[in-house]
Amino acid sequence: MTRATTPDGQVSLSARGCTFAYRRPRPGALLVTIAGHDAGQFGTSTLDEIRMELLRHRPLELFVDAREALGPAVSVSDEWTRFFTLNRDQLRRVNVLVGSKVVHLTVAIAQHLSRTGDLIEITSDAERFTARVASL
Repeated sequence: MTRATTPDGQVSLSARGCTFAYRRPRPGALLVTIAGHDAGQFGTSTLDEIRMELLRHRPLELFVDAREALGPAVSVSDEWTRFFTLNRDQLRRVNVLVGSKVVHLTVAIAQHLSRTGDLIEITSDAERFTARVASL
């Protein structure tokens, strides 16, 4: 796995055909962009980046651009579900942009199993998602 940081504070993780990019549009908001298939090759690193942001700013509004993500491994989905369950009180909102039915279903299952109610919003409307991020 490779971790890189740019001078403006953006972080990217990459390993075996998958990348996660983290950008802070403003304090209290984090944009995570996922591309490729997360088969568990990152271990806890992908969620650790979000946990670090939660230490800096709470509650956190999380934006996840998963348009280019392929369906994650079940173990990865389980970890995200656990993360949402444990951190729901520290998250203001989770906005997820999906590009496939498989990813939509995976996020919807995590939403249901984490018992977070309407904390997580799933959309396939890229214009609306992009406008919300740009308004931060």
